[in-house]
Amino acid sequence: MPQKNSFPHSRVSGVLATILNNIGDCSKPVIKFISTLIPLWWSISGRYNFTNLARYTGYGEQALRNGYDRGFNFFTFNVKLLNMYCGAEKILAFDPSYISKSGKKTYGIGKYWSGVASRALKGLEIGCLACVDVAAQTALHLEAFQTPAVADRQGKSLVKFYAECILGHVQQLLTISKYLVVDGYFMKKEFILPMLAAGLHVITKMRPDANLHYPVRKEDQPKGRGRRKVKGDKVNLKKIDKRRWVLITKEQDYSVYTTIVYCVVLKRLVRVVYLLHHRNGKYDLFLCTDTELPGEKILHYYRMRFQIEFLLRDAKQHSGLEDCQARSKNKLRFHFNMSLSSVSVAKAVFHLSLPEESRGAFSLQSVKRLYHNKLLTEIIFDNLAIELNSPKIIRLYNQCLWFGNLAA
Repeated sequence: MPQKNSFPHSRVSGVLATILNNIGDCSKPVIKFISTLIPLWWSISGRYNFTNLARYTGYGEQALRNGYDRGFNFFTFNVKLLNMYCGAEKILAFDPSYISKSGKKTYGIGKYWSGVASRALKGLEIGCLACVDVAAQTALHLEAFQTPAVADRQGKSLVKFYAECILGHVQQLLTISKYLVVDGYFMKKEFILPMLAAGLHVITKMRPDANLHYPVRKEDQPKGRGRRKVKGDKVNLKKIDKRRWVLITKEQDYSVYTTIVYCVVLKRLVRVVYLLHHRNGKYDLFLCTDTELPGEKILHYYRMRFQIEFLLRDAKQHSGLEDCQARSKNKLRFHFNMSLSSVSVAKAVFHLSLPEESRGAFSLQSVKRLYHNKLLTEIIFDNLAIELNSPKIIRLYNQCLWFGNLAA
């Protein structure tokens, strides 16, 4: 969270200027618009719609609508941001998220699965692609893709649509990480095989009744002419043959095993991690298409996937992800990406820029309170023509900035 000994506004401006000036197709009006909008995103109170945004900035409602419609290359912006602040060990994560929205004419309106309600609800859906810094245990946004309505998908399944969105950036994604972590919904060959063909390895959760076979031993291959066997004995997941599995962790509540098996759905060898819960005998099964990745890494990377949920939570609770007033495709996409990117910039500048031993917990609410206080303080000081030219005035100014600061 922000440190009281220094206000990092100049650092935020410097980071935004550095990134925006290095994006090749970014015009001066766009640079000014984004540089204004991100700090504004942390300053306002109320809903993040055009009417309320216009109250806090020099841009009118129509100017804001035009800026949204013009669009922005958020993916390149966020890649440059994470290259500045993230460590060497990173993974990619992808997760769809339900967005509450009413109306009949909004692009993409339909029924989508809501994890909170545990049923399909009318609204919108976005697919959030993020990068997780494994050492810092936090996720930074890359890009959000809005799911089109059934009539606009041209017969494509949701899984195929998600795969195409991710593969559209595959060359840049491979420079970040070769591991993509997704939940069990994506344990489908229509999703995994295209990722493998593009060079991305997938880590996901499998069904408890997955069809797996042990690799064929050399002595079991038929002698003479004929087709070679591609799979050996079927794996009994309810009672695994521990002679063929490697124990990697044993705790009081659970044990973790790993081995290489043949996956019938993918028609290839994969590495599987078997997490056995001692209390009730139930188990969880995790798959990685990279057979060389250690089992403990697979389990750790899958657990890190949950960081994308915190990114989405912060955007919904504090950054107006569900507040967009627009109905067109371009404006909705801009709003979703602006909301999530503002969370990432705050995380990078106020959290990841600090030494690891002094980071503590990240609080977006603290950042918002700090910037809202700054907005009000500067309005009062400007109207009273008070200049920061004495230690007493500077001390009063800083007290106003940090008034009501939250402890993380």
